[in-house]
Parts: sequence; C-alpha cells; structure tokens
Amino acid sequence: MEKKPAKLSTRLQGLTLPHSVQAEQSVLGSALYGSEQLAAAVSELTVEDFYDPKHRLIYDAILALTERNEVCDILTVTDYLESNNQIGNAGGYEYIASLPDKTPILANYPQYIEVVLNHSEKRKLIFALDEIIGLCYSSNEDSSTLIQLAAQKIYQIRESSDNAGFERLGVVLRERIRELEERASGKAPRQLSTHLPSIDSIIGGLRKGGLYILASRPGVGKSALSLNIGQNVANFENATVAVFSLEMSKAEVATRILISRSKMPLKKLETLRMKDEVSWQEIGAALGDLYSKKIFIDDRSAITAVEIHARCRQLQLQHSLDLVIVDYLQLMGSASRRSLAENRQQQIAEISRTLKVMARELDVPVIALSQLNREIDKSGRQPRLADLRESGSIEQDADVVMFLHKPQDGEDDFSDQEADVEFIVEKNRQGQTRKTILKFNPSLMTFFEAEDTMLEAPF
Repeated sequence: MEKKPAKLSTRLQGLTLPHSVQAEQSVLGSALYGSEQLAAAVSELTVEDFYDPKHRLIYDAILALTERNEVCDILTVTDYLESNNQIGNAGGYEYIASLPDKTPILANYPQYIEVVLNHSEKRKLIFALDEIIGLCYSSNEDSSTLIQLAAQKIYQIRESSDNAGFERLGVVLRERIRELEERASGKAPRQLSTHLPSIDSIIGGLRKGGLYILASRPGVGKSALSLNIGQNVANFENATVAVFSLEMSKAEVATRILISRSKMPLKKLETLRMKDEVSWQEIGAALGDLYSKKIFIDDRSAITAVEIHARCRQLQLQHSLDLVIVDYLQLMGSASRRSLAENRQQQIAEISRTLKVMARELDVPVIALSQLNREIDKSGRQPRLADLRESGSIEQDADVVMFLHKPQDGEDDFSDQEADVEFIVEKNRQGQTRKTILKFNPSLMTFFEAEDTMLEAPF
C-alpha cells in the first residue's frame, strides 16, 4: 500500500519541494512500456521517491502487480486502481494512458530514474534537517547529541541512495585487469606500503577501501605500530594520514611520533636541559623532517564513527586522504538514538560497519585498533578472532584482522628493553594468514624488523 509522505512542518508549508513532474511521468511511462524499464524502476525506486500524489498511487499499483507477478501495463494498472477506488485520485484513465507518450526517449530511462532519485534525496535532506531544527527549539537534548543525530540522518540518506546494483562480471573484470596493467606499467599508484617488509609480505600492503583491525591487549604496542605505519606512509609515500586518537591527546600522539623519529626516549626528552646542545640538534632535525608531513590528528574523545566519516570526507576535499587510523574502536560512541538503548555489542557492530562503509566510500584503507578480551591474559595462548572484544561483527566487517601478541616470558609487561612481538594475521580476505616476529623498542615507541621473521602457516 502507498505510504503517506512526510508531514510538513509550518516552516515548510507553502514551499514547493524539489521535484520534476516530467521526470516522474517519464519513469512511469517507460515502466508501463517495457519489462526492462519496469525492472529498473522497481529495483531502484520506492513510492516515497515520487512527489506527485497521483504518481505515488500509480507507482504503488505497479509495485503491487509486480509483487503478484502479474502483467503490468496501462490496462492492468488502471484496473488495479479502479478496483481500489483510486482511479480518480491517480488522474483518471486518460492521464495514465498518456504516460508512455510523455517519455521523450525510451532509451534514456536510467537518466529519468536518476533525476527522480536526486530530487527525492533532496526532499529527504530537507525533512531530516527540518526535524533537527524543530528539536533545536523544543528538545532538552544538548547540542552535541543533536549534531550527532543530524550527522546520522544525513549518513542514512547517503546509505539508502547507494544502489549501484548489478554489474556484469566481464565489465568488472575488464576494469580490474586495466587497473592491474596500469599498476604494472607504473601509470597508476600502487597500494600503500607499511614499509615493514614482513608485514607487507603477508597482507600485501594497504588496499584502498579495506578495513584493517589491529588488536592486542593493553601495553603490547598497537598504538605505536599504527603510528609507525602512519609515519612511514606519510614519509615514504608523501601520503596524507588522518589519525583519530580517542585515548591520547594530540600532544601525546605528536610526542610519540617525535620519539620514534628522533630515537630519543621519553625520559631523556622530558629531562633535557638547555646545555644539551647535541640532543636539541637531534630534536630540531626530527622536527624538520616531520613538520611538513601530512599527518592530521584529531583527539576528540567523544567522536562517533559518523563524525569521523564526515571529517575524513572534509579532509579528503581539502588536502586529499590516503590512510585513516582510529585508536581505538571500543572508545567510540554511537550517533544513533536507537543504538543508545542497545547493548554495547550492537553499538560496536554499528561502529565497525560505519568504518567499513567509510573505507569503501572514500576509497582509502582504514586501520582501526581494537582491544582483546581479558581472558587472553589468563590463558597465555595467542589471540584468536573470538577474542575480539565486544562484538563478532568486527571480524565480519574487517578485510584483515591482525593481532600483536607478546609471548609469555615470565614478565607481565614490557620493560624499556627491546622485545619480540608476534604479528599475527588471523583473517585476510585477499591473501594468506601467517605470523611473523617484530622487534619492539618501548622506550622509542618503534617497531622494526627482526631477522628470519617469517613463520610457517597455517597455525
């Protein structure tokens, strides 16, 4: 049955909302003319996408006949509307019969559908923002909650409009082969490298649109490794990196990067005196190397996945964007009012899905850090996918799941000495699952390669 259009507020009453009568007529006319055009309209449009009430009734009849697997043409549609006492409200017999003649060029039906969808999305945006305006006047919610709600509504409109649909296998493969040829000939940029060879040999670099989960228990070095990778990408690839730190401040993140670059431990850095000229020269050299790197840091602790998506899109428009790092997933909030009443597992599921959608839409790799369950500390074994904290959806959404694991050696945590850390790839959609050994220097916040690191898989 036809759904009622959204109720207009007093702010919108009397205004003509975006629409195109001609485009709607052309879509309906082409759908009544041929099965190909009918299938395209039904697969991409809903009743709410039409503005004119007459067109809503006609399209509702088209959908009802299609669902019943019945013939859909001028005769059957008018008969359906007459049997439901709606033929007059739908414009009458003559109007419905005239629709195919109102279609300028039948072959252009995809463009007519696109015009209808474009106007529909504009109306949805108007209604969503109008609701937010109303809440700003009448609700007791604080401004941050309303901003999150507005971002969520806009995000949902973008999600609902993503209806690219089917594409023939041959066309997809042709584009893929062309991309591979361009990369092989040096005409297209290759995948980002972490510049840690043993990691790159397992995961094949950082693929555009991929969601990479890096998980460990606290203190094993996942923040340090992600920042090492971000710094490598910015340094060697001249790439733009966005770092969202929900746990550390901008100053703390920047200090970690400086320590890694200058090879000066935090204790020494914080106890420098003015007469330590050599040390100040080393800091100056590191600052000179880092100053122009395109690493952008956001340290808002209350940020949501939807807000990260919006800020990344803004950064991409202003400076370009090549890599996103989120530290860490379990600290993020949810922008959805519905999810506020749900348990934390459902919220994390929403967050991980949003990050995956962001990676694909912005066409950049996203590295999201995650905590592991406490049980891993008691068992002493290496992590498994089931150990990801609070949600199995993380492993479902991720293209690659990576773990850092410190083998048991009788110590509860790292000292300032170098130590071996297992880098384990437990899930890899487009490659192998293996593990390797990295060296970690906690005092310098730096991971580096060990010799003879590759271990056999599967394990």
